Order: sequence, then structure tokens, then C-alpha cells
Amino acid sequence: MMRTCCFTGHRELPGQDTDAYRALTNALEAAVSDALREGCRRFIVGGAKGFDLLAGEWILALKKVDPSVSLSVYIPYRGQPNAFSQHDAKRYAALLDGADDTLLIGEAYRPGCMRERNARMVQDADLCIAYVRKRPSGSEQTMRMAQKKGIPVFLL
Repeated sequence: MMRTCCFTGHRELPGQDTDAYRALTNALEAAVSDALREGCRRFIVGGAKGFDLLAGEWILALKKVDPSVSLSVYIPYRGQPNAFSQHDAKRYAALLDGADDTLLIGEAYRPGCMRERNARMVQDADLCIAYVRKRPSGSEQTMRMAQKKGIPVFLL
């Protein structure tokens, strides 16, 4: 049976030329490898800037060498990338283009749509990879949802 892994993490990441960023990408690579060993072949991201884009790009690269891997993007509302920088908007578009499927939670932004998206990702997952550095945060809340569900959480 194919298992599913969701990602949750912050919108702000360390600078790409820092030891902290290299440590994050190394930890992400190790966690994805662990998820693959656990039987995960489907990966879900929420499409937010920062960690979601990074994780999604990681899975898109993995798909090129392992066609058994798939990527799903759960979108909280249609206009999610409207506030992204031009660079991140292009990354988001590439993520959607490379995804195997998408799930749109709502047409327009409304209070609670992000939480609803996060809850749906956890509901559909057997494992969670979390990059949580700030508390309280939506990423921490999503990690707690996964823990409450009783699925393994790989904390980066």
C-alpha cells in the first residue's frame, strides 16, 4: 500500500548561503529518504512560500529519478500566490505544473482556510515532515494535529 507524507514549515527560511540553510536542506534530504523507506510515495505540500516551495521542489527533483513518487499540492484558496514575490510566484507556478494533482480548498481567502488546508493534509497523510522553529505558528499547529492523529513526525 502506498503511504503519504505531508510537509509543514515556516514561510521564512535561513538565507541560502548560510550554514543554517545547508543544515535544513540536509535534514530535508534525510527526512525524505526516511519517508521513502517507510513506504511513502505520495507527498503533499501546501503551496506556501518558504518551506512548502522548498519541499515541493525537492519532490519534483526526486520524481525525475523515481517515477513512483508523486506530488500533490493542497491550495487553501485560488489567490494564494498573489502576495508572493515575482520569483516565488514563478516557483509556485512551476510547482503546480509539475504536481500530479492539486486540491483547492476554497475559491477566495476566508478566515480559517489555511488551518482547513493543513487539517486536510494531515488527514490524508501517514507521516509528517515538519520544519518548526517558531511557536505558536501554523506550522506548529499542523505538527500538533499530526501528533494528535498519531502519525510519525520528523521534526527538522
